[in-house]
Amino acid sequence: SGLVQRESDRLARVLTEFLDFARTGVTRMEVLNLTEIARNAARLVSSQPDIESGVHVRDFFPSAPMMLEGDEDLIHRAIYNLLLNAMQTSPPNGEVRIEGGELEPHQLPSGHKAFAHGAYAIQVSDRGPGIDPQIRDRLFDPFVTTKPGGSGLGLSIVQRAVQAHGGLITVSAPGEETRFTLVIPKSG
Repeated sequence: SGLVQRESDRLARVLTEFLDFARTGVTRMEVLNLTEIARNAARLVSSQPDIESGVHVRDFFPSAPMMLEGDEDLIHRAIYNLLLNAMQTSPPNGEVRIEGGELEPHQLPSGHKAFAHGAYAIQVSDRGPGIDPQIRDRLFDPFVTTKPGGSGLGLSIVQRAVQAHGGLITVSAPGEETRFTLVIPKSG
């Protein structure tokens, strides 16, 4: 019965991820607090059973709320997926950092009209083994994974969610700690 339960849970997770991946755009716009969403995602991912012993999330956010208009489900899923990946790759007693803030005008990506009113950045970093060089160029492609039993949809979902909000995602250079940065435009 344990095997049946685990397989049922795995299939449910894969189906949920596939449905999230298939969702291509923002369906409901509302005023959101990115800090609150990130903290809720951190609490949820911290309760996952497949996390190494002692791995924890530390958050660093400004005292002022980070408000914008967006689709809460999409943004939550993007942050959750990044945190889950970071926690799953962290060594025992490791620390995953999530931090956010408003970007200064000189920090904004140039040539993007979506950032005319500014942007917020959310950064998730860990000190795990890093990104396998063989998949670095295909990191956001669907069904690319190095995790046993992984669907390979998590980072594709993150990228689609951020792009649906007019934003972008970057990843740290090889040799540095693994760090994903979401840049999401502020509401006009």
